[in-house]
Amino acid sequence: MRWKIVGCVWVVMWVMAARAQTGIDAGSGIAWTLISTDGKVVGTGAAERVPRLTAQCTKDAKGKLHFELLADVGDVAEVLFVPPFRPARDGAFPPSLPKAAVTMEFLGYMKVKPVKRQWVAIDGLAGEWKYATPGMRSGNMEEVMFYLQYLKALPTLRLTLPNGTGKPVVVEFETTRWQAKVKAEPMCWASAL
Repeated sequence: MRWKIVGCVWVVMWVMAARAQTGIDAGSGIAWTLISTDGKVVGTGAAERVPRLTAQCTKDAKGKLHFELLADVGDVAEVLFVPPFRPARDGAFPPSLPKAAVTMEFLGYMKVKPVKRQWVAIDGLAGEWKYATPGMRSGNMEEVMFYLQYLKALPTLRLTLPNGTGKPVVVEFETTRWQAKVKAEPMCWASAL
């Protein structure tokens, strides 16, 4: 946060620079890049939490690019790469993870109806959620890239995420700089920004 004086009033300006991390997963050989931006909690509890919106861009061993969108309410200390599930030799199924209907609002110069889409909790990271990819285990019909197109015109994303206390938390992200960083990263070209 940066403080700026305007007349006789102090104004808090959110400086949300996008941060990036890169690496290669030793177990699968997947190259990954994480691009994160901080947000703010709308309403109560704003002082103790710094929510985060993260683009997880990956390139598998065959060279195919993938894009996933992650968000947390501020309970996650550090953003980590989330590798895909790999079954053990006994052919185990993926773990059944909690799912939640998350309200996504796109704010900008025009009004757009909020949408509810399914997000999945990330195994081992309480408070971090991932947009569920369409498929048999998901109620979503659209890939996350569909909603990234909304962000081009309506750059503020407001999410109503589940919280460990049972009461949902409303978080807001200004995505203009984050989008520019995602667009500039070659590994994130699957995002179609």
